[in-house]
Amino acid sequence: MIIQESNLYKRDIKKLKTDIFPQVKKAIELLKISSEHPSLYNKSIICKRADNMFSIRVNKQYRILYFKYENYYELHRLLNHDKYDRLTKDC
Repeated sequence: MIIQESNLYKRDIKKLKTDIFPQVKKAIELLKISSEHPSLYNKSIICKRADNMFSIRVNKQYRILYFKYENYYELHRLLNHDKYDRLTKDC
């Protein structure tokens, strides 16, 4: 599957500590292979504004929000769990 990155995601990556990069890369590689891989803890996000929003687990601290389209995934945000909970609650 093709992976694209939103500008918000790119901004989030720039703010991230470099020791997390290998975990982010591994999660994205697993997403390319199969969004149903057990270690991703893939979740569908119930949102009024978008019915194609999902999230995957990077580690115990971070999750990646992404949009699922027919031919590709768009990585939308990389958030710690506190910001993730606030963002998805207001969705």
